[in-house]
Amino acid sequence: MASLARETDALLSIQEGILSCKDFSTLERDVLAPAAAFLDALTSCFMQFWVSPAGEIRFGRTAAHNVPERAHEGYLAHHFREDPAMKAASRSLRSTPHVFCTSEISDYAQLTNSTFYNDFFRPNCIHHVMVMAQKPQSGEGDTLIFGFHRPRGDRPFTDIEKRRLQKLASALGCSARLLCLQDGFVIRERAIAEYDSAFPGHGLVFLDEHMTVTYGNRTGLAHMAMQDVGGRIRLDALSRACLRTLRIGNYADAVSVDISKADGIVASVRTRRSPDGRPFFIVHTNRRNDEAMFAIRCREYQLSPREVDITRALAAGLSNTEIAERLFISPRTVENHLRSIYAKAGVNRRTQLLSQLNELE
Repeated sequence: MASLARETDALLSIQEGILSCKDFSTLERDVLAPAAAFLDALTSCFMQFWVSPAGEIRFGRTAAHNVPERAHEGYLAHHFREDPAMKAASRSLRSTPHVFCTSEISDYAQLTNSTFYNDFFRPNCIHHVMVMAQKPQSGEGDTLIFGFHRPRGDRPFTDIEKRRLQKLASALGCSARLLCLQDGFVIRERAIAEYDSAFPGHGLVFLDEHMTVTYGNRTGLAHMAMQDVGGRIRLDALSRACLRTLRIGNYADAVSVDISKADGIVASVRTRRSPDGRPFFIVHTNRRNDEAMFAIRCREYQLSPREVDITRALAAGLSNTEIAERLFISPRTVENHLRSIYAKAGVNRRTQLLSQLNELE
């Protein structure tokens, strides 16, 4: 009874610590390390992944404990394709946690003679592997997998440890799920705040890779003739613009498109990627009159596309550092562009440039 009470106390303590993890950057310290200690594992890892209809695996957020960074990166790059545990997890459709050992799903005599074992397991002192995999019931379509490892000289994982992992599974899955979602939420909220402050009164809409509206302020939804988020846009020109931004590949460059020529509504589209690697599109909309006047002045100055982006950011009140962060360039590059912009506009400083821009507004 005393030993059972001690194990129960240890389990509750670890579950509490796991569920208290507030940031993905501390998942190794607050989740993987204590779970590995509780299960008497030398190393551990976490991976979020998606499986395409063609069977291709794409990873999202990942973390590892006591695994060399180079080894972890090598696994994510190519070794995973030969891992029997990953193959089993990628085929599973179970929304409840599934706990298993690699020895239960593969011929270990054959595995230990494989290229995968000798190129990855052996150099990283991995032989016994216990896994918890789960496909959460959500619209994300991802799978979460936790792996715990022991070296060849240690004893295999037993049914006792499998039951321990099963007891930890709900806390592990819940914590990892919330932390992955939190990262995406933070990126979106930061972008919303930046655009709303830079372009007050303009429209702002976020689209996922399926052209579904995931966020829209009142102006942006009105410009797209939509009542609320959740629907798919039916504007072919905007869909083409989104695909074009993916081909461009430079996240700082925007693609302009007419949404409604009759109403004079134009949009600029940029691509960003969430922490799990999936693209999403930021659509900034406004009426042609404002944009046309700005474009006229930029054409008069013969500004390059990048200089136009910087000038627009200046007009929105952003500092050089903020412009650099938004356009993913260095502050020095911003300064070099500003010197060119000032020379083309015939001014010496920012206030003079903004004054000339405002003459047309």
